[in-house]
Amino acid sequence: MTQLIPDIRGPKLPPFQGDVENIEFMGLLSPKRQDNSSDNIPHSRVFQINVGGNRYALKIFNFFNLEDLRPFVPGGEHLLTDRIVRYHLDPFYAECRAFGLLLQEKKDHSLAVRCHGYSFLPQTVENRIYEQFGIDDWHREAEDQQHPLRAIFKDYIPYKSSCGRKKLSAMRSNLKQLNELGVYNMDIREDNYRGGRLFDFSLAITAPHINLSLKLWSKRQIEEDIRYDLECFERFEKSENEKQMEKRATQSLASERELRSRGKNKAPR
Repeated sequence: MTQLIPDIRGPKLPPFQGDVENIEFMGLLSPKRQDNSSDNIPHSRVFQINVGGNRYALKIFNFFNLEDLRPFVPGGEHLLTDRIVRYHLDPFYAECRAFGLLLQEKKDHSLAVRCHGYSFLPQTVENRIYEQFGIDDWHREAEDQQHPLRAIFKDYIPYKSSCGRKKLSAMRSNLKQLNELGVYNMDIREDNYRGGRLFDFSLAITAPHINLSLKLWSKRQIEEDIRYDLECFERFEKSENEKQMEKRATQSLASERELRSRGKNKAPR
C-alpha cells in the first residue's frame, strides 16, 4: 500500500510502513461503550498497540453517513459534491489531511503528536479486536459493509496530564504556528492534549477546505472559524492557571499546618 490519501487537491497522508497484520493490542485507551444516538456518534476508538517492538496509539474511526456530514448551505449545494464532503468533513479524512500537511512541512512532531501514517485494516485485525475487546460496532451502514476499518498510527504518549512538562506559553505558540500553516484544529480543550501535544484532528479544517471558501461562507463566518482555536485555548489556559493557583494555595496551607503541628509537638526545655 503506497497510495497517499485523500485523492483530492490538498495535503495527503502516506500509509503506515509497519507490519499491520501482526498488530499486538495492549489495551483500549478510549471508552469501550459509545453513545449510539445518531446525533452523537463518537469519531473513533483508540488502542495502545505494539508493532515490531514499537508502541503506538492506533486510532480506528467509525463510519459516517455522507448526508450526516453534508453542511446546509442554501445556494451552495452544487459546490458540495460527494467527494468534497467526504474528503473534507469525514473525521478520518479530516485527520489525514491535517497530519498530511504537518508531515509535508516536517512539523508533526513539533506542533502535535507524531503521526506514522494511515492503514485500511485487514479483516483479521478487525476479528482480533472483537475477540479481545468484544467491539464490533463501527457504525457501518449498507454502503460501508465491504469497506475495511480505517486507522491512523501515532506516537503513544505516556503522559496522563494535558500539559506534561510543556509550558502553556509554548503550547499557545505551537497552536499559532499550526494555524499559520493552514490547520485549524476546531476542538481545542484539555482532553485533546497529552503531554502538551495536540493529538486529535478529526474536526480539523485544513486548507484548502470548503469551510474556508468565500463561495460558500461569508468573510465574517470564515474569520470566526480562523479565530476559534485561539479563543478556545484562552479558556483552556485560564482554567489551567486557576488549577495551578488552587494547587499552590492548597500546598501552602498544608505546609503551614505541618509547621504549626511541629511547633505544638516540640518538647519544652
